[in-house]
Amino acid sequence: MQSQELDPTLHWLANYQAELVYLDDKTRLGKTSHFGPLRVQRAFYPEGNICAHLYLLHPPGGLVAGDYLTIGLHLKSHAQALMTTPSAGKIYNNITERKQFQKVSLKIDNGAVLEWMPQETLVFDGAEGELITEVELNDNAQFMGWDIVCLGRPSSEDWFERGSIRQVISIQRNGVPLFIERNTISAKGDIMQDKAGLAKQAVFGSFILTNDADQIPELDEEQREALEKLAALTVESGQAKGLVAVTHKPGLVIVRYLGPCADNAKKVFIKYWQWMRPFVNGRDACAPRIWNT
Repeated sequence: MQSQELDPTLHWLANYQAELVYLDDKTRLGKTSHFGPLRVQRAFYPEGNICAHLYLLHPPGGLVAGDYLTIGLHLKSHAQALMTTPSAGKIYNNITERKQFQKVSLKIDNGAVLEWMPQETLVFDGAEGELITEVELNDNAQFMGWDIVCLGRPSSEDWFERGSIRQVISIQRNGVPLFIERNTISAKGDIMQDKAGLAKQAVFGSFILTNDADQIPELDEEQREALEKLAALTVESGQAKGLVAVTHKPGLVIVRYLGPCADNAKKVFIKYWQWMRPFVNGRDACAPRIWNT
């Protein structure tokens, strides 16, 4: 989306930018700025002062035609943070030519660790959305983050039959790309049906963990079976059972989910996170309280 298109009379603009600094043995919110309905009220410390838990709030709850959201986090050296959202994001039906747009920019400095774990994004029938996530790592910074997209509302048999969604995820370390993925999914496109695409499934997600020093181990047989069972939990829609795959690549690990249920995707990702978090930041998993509400 080009800057000349951002006419405030036609677009609803919202922005949140924050720095996190490690000072006096505590990760703290530093300089912040925001306009529009995007903000973080306060930081929580359920596991001590090293890691701040942040809840990104967007009171409207979803994107309508012309919405343009930008989110930026900069973790300074040795800061650690886990950011999530209180509820699923939504991209609503759009009858205009104006896209619904969200861009997330994450910069992580040397020695810092960011866990980016938003709730799923629900793409309503007729939506025209763009979701862009860019991660910039410096030196030995670490990142754990996921993105879960649900096309339509399968539990209500409200299928994704019109519209499109464009998704971009990129991760680089010291300017060198580690992971770049671009998806453009049209409701009428072949990718929705092809076995090499979504194979008629409504939910897809990726959980990416940096593995710069090969600190994340391969799954054992018991762990693989546990993830497969979580992915394949029965759902009321009667759609095909979900699938999960874990791939180790140079510098990172990619966990994929494809299936009919966003809750199953989250269960798979959370379980893997619980196992592997100690290898990334040296601490056991501590789930945000808001996930229990």
